[in-house]
Amino acid sequence: MSEPVRVPPGLESLVRSLVGGTGDDERDQRTSTFARGVALGVLVGAAIAGSTIWQRRQAHASAPPEEPVEEPVATTETANPT
Repeated sequence: MSEPVRVPPGLESLVRSLVGGTGDDERDQRTSTFARGVALGVLVGAAIAGSTIWQRRQAHASAPPEEPVEEPVATTETANPT
């Protein structure tokens, strides 16, 4: 069996104060629900960010290459000393 996850006391007290609850059972359930919601939000956010990055890379890769523009070469006229 795996050991329970140890959360730093400062983080645990912050989460418990955010989710509230009157008894230990209710507080534990609300804390667990809150943590699942945060984890789900992180995963959805990462999926959206990854999708956006992927779309931008694909759009950049499928864009036709720009044709180089040839600039006219400046010529200098030499004076004919006579």
